[in-house]
Amino acid sequence: MAPLYLSVIDSHVHFWHPDRVHVPWVKNTPFDKRKDATEYAEQIKNSGVKKMIYVETNVDPYHSLVEADWISQYAKDTKSSSEFGGIGGIVCFAPVQQGEAIRGYLTTLMRITGGRAPGGLLKGVRCLLQDPTLDPKRVLQADFVVGIQCLEAFDLSFDICIDCKGSPEQFPPIQELVVQCPRVQFILDHMGKPPCDSQPGDSDFEFWREQMIQLSKNKNVSVKISGLVNELSSHDDDEKNVALQLKPFIQVALESFGIDRMMYGGDWPVCEIVGTTWQSWLQILCETVKDWSEDDKEKLFVTNATHIYKLST
Repeated sequence: MAPLYLSVIDSHVHFWHPDRVHVPWVKNTPFDKRKDATEYAEQIKNSGVKKMIYVETNVDPYHSLVEADWISQYAKDTKSSSEFGGIGGIVCFAPVQQGEAIRGYLTTLMRITGGRAPGGLLKGVRCLLQDPTLDPKRVLQADFVVGIQCLEAFDLSFDICIDCKGSPEQFPPIQELVVQCPRVQFILDHMGKPPCDSQPGDSDFEFWREQMIQLSKNKNVSVKISGLVNELSSHDDDEKNVALQLKPFIQVALESFGIDRMMYGGDWPVCEIVGTTWQSWLQILCETVKDWSEDDKEKLFVTNATHIYKLST
């Protein structure tokens, strides 16, 4: 196996304290407990994370500002070490479907998180778009588009989280949305959740590939190399086999978006749902990109996330 990359920026991490913030989806699961920097720091031993980006955790919508307040304070209280440099930025929930009314929400969110002041943590927003029961074309409704466009004035990015594997119809409307918001930075989480059980030539793979190529033509869109193990229908303990299965997908991301618009994400602790540890996912990715140049690896694992999320250095 390829050696682990020893110092990374992790662009996609979730923490939660169910006793402080209501997270409905963890109820009655093994994840209904505190998952935070204490355990994360143990997970990343022997590799190291310079900084991480906290991404909203699909909490009860009534608790979205509670989540923002909690993680802002938690980030300040979390001590950094040589192996874990702390929370460098946060991506909070925002109801962008509210159109112009989102400005009041974003103003409050900026105040809670410190905004653009020195030490301010808010880098972007997200609202999950992967729900298969909702109309995928809702992102093209006038208020939704305006809500996204409003992010420009606050210098905030938008994380796109769709499920191409389970609901491929979600991808085409995203193409139209992005075109209407050329001055907003978009970040495609988990490479759009591709059909990772497929291979080049399969119809599912080729549809996803075509969508990735089309989306990449918008220079204001970047992509996270994250969450792919969760899109495999079975878990293989052989990391080399998993790396071989996922390599064609990562190659598509590289060929479409280019090395300057790709960033690593650990997706902890969600990766554990399929039994994959943070270290194992990093090992799989390092094996997949082992033949890349050192400069390209540095961009994937460190430089690009720092630049795209505008992290302090």
